[in-house]
Amino acid sequence: MLLSDVINQFIAERKAARYSPHTINDYNVTFKKLLQYLSDVEISSVEKKVIIEFMASQTEISAKTLRNYHANLSALWRWAVQQGYCNENIISQIQPPIAEKKAIVPLSREEIQAIVLSALHSDNHLRDSAIILLLVDTGIRASELCGLKIKDLNQTTRHIIVFGKGRKERQIPISQTTFSSILLYIHSRGKVKPNDPLFLSNTNKTLNKDQLRNIICKLGEDGKVTRVYPHLFRHTFAIQFLRNGGTIYTLQQILGHTTLDMVKRYLAIAQVDLDRDHLLASPVTRWHLQAIAIN
Repeated sequence: MLLSDVINQFIAERKAARYSPHTINDYNVTFKKLLQYLSDVEISSVEKKVIIEFMASQTEISAKTLRNYHANLSALWRWAVQQGYCNENIISQIQPPIAEKKAIVPLSREEIQAIVLSALHSDNHLRDSAIILLLVDTGIRASELCGLKIKDLNQTTRHIIVFGKGRKERQIPISQTTFSSILLYIHSRGKVKPNDPLFLSNTNKTLNKDQLRNIICKLGEDGKVTRVYPHLFRHTFAIQFLRNGGTIYTLQQILGHTTLDMVKRYLAIAQVDLDRDHLLASPVTRWHLQAIAIN
């Protein structure tokens, strides 16, 4: 069977299984690039070395994105084997790329305040203010924010219902300030329905990740904050949560991580900050106290 036909069937089955639009789009990006590289061939004729050459040709993307390509291709080939379209999952024989671990530098309080101030003066200030406060308050992913609907805001308990990776649901509490900001934005839109998007684009359509990134980058630029992107708010929330006394287990639940690996990275950063601040602020150190030996 032709690769394009296998891809179409695979995507159709994933849509029927209610995979998230973000995941479907991720699949489409990977498979489109593969088809452009290989042209349309019989899937059973594709060799491992060709896939390796394809992945090696993707020099304009990060190692993390390339790992996603590897995972997407492995899912496709695994499914194709199950359907009898090819004999083996050749992707499983290819070592996935090693994703680089970039240093996590959260936004400072001053940077957050500058972005909040920019949002208050933007053309769509009610929406933009609500978005920034929600990101800082919860650390939800860009795709999770874009997927929120009106009905996902529980106005009784002051929680938002978030559907994360694997369509796993979690309820996250939000502060009164964030809640009030979101309500102001919703009320400004007039009559809304439960299934309407919580946040709209400038053209009153469902907000997507690219549009969200553009909004945040513009707010950062207006606030003279040079390094700002949606996921940085997730890092900032996590580190501040731990600095302020939150536990790693609660943070894991809020962020929707299946393991503690990423949360431990945040904990290490918070611990370094704590050690540094203690060195600077310890009364014993600052006052030059010396123990007095008693004979």
